[in-house]
Amino acid sequence: MASYKKPNMSQLNSAINKIKSANRQFENQANKAIRDLKALERQARSYQTELRSTSTPSLSTVPSLYLGAAGSLELGYLSHSEVEVKSFDVFISHATEDKNDVARPLTEKLRSHGLIVWYDEFELRIGDSLRRKIDRGIANSNFGVIVISRDFIKKGWTNYELDGLITRAVNGDQVILPILHNITRKEVLDYSASLADKISRNTTEFTIEEIADEIADVIIARKGAY
Repeated sequence: MASYKKPNMSQLNSAINKIKSANRQFENQANKAIRDLKALERQARSYQTELRSTSTPSLSTVPSLYLGAAGSLELGYLSHSEVEVKSFDVFISHATEDKNDVARPLTEKLRSHGLIVWYDEFELRIGDSLRRKIDRGIANSNFGVIVISRDFIKKGWTNYELDGLITRAVNGDQVILPILHNITRKEVLDYSASLADKISRNTTEFTIEEIADEIADVIIARKGAY
């Protein structure tokens, strides 16, 4: 009769730890591969958007076929302000105090995805009418990102922008994407029940890069559906 041999627990534990380590390594590699694939997919979508916008020349670039902006101005059909109007993928509404931590890095990341962003530092020039520029940006943006913070709530211009964005959203012309920054959901609820009801992202739970990537995915997917 064969004698029972007690297993070497040290060797057994070592083997188990090696298996666990290999499993963790595999999971990390799999997760990285998934992230890389998503990044490539976003990049491909961005290239497709770029190609769609550049492959067919605008009529305004072919003077023999179309008078374009300059010709229309000469004939008195368009004003200078109307010529400057352009479409934006997203309008960024934020308080000045949140510019460095949220608004600017968010804008830069969204632009890296090939999106056209209305952001005050890029659009406002000396002598511009602030109200007209903001109105035009809101009216010509498909999405409105609102960086809601305690500073946002207190300011007049941000509330002015919010009124315009909500009006367009109610009419079905625009989608609002809220970002909470240094503020609690209870404070947002007290400020605006309609905003608190929307799915949002909080900078205490997600990085700006993660939030920007998700926003880009939503906008690009919507553009692809048109």
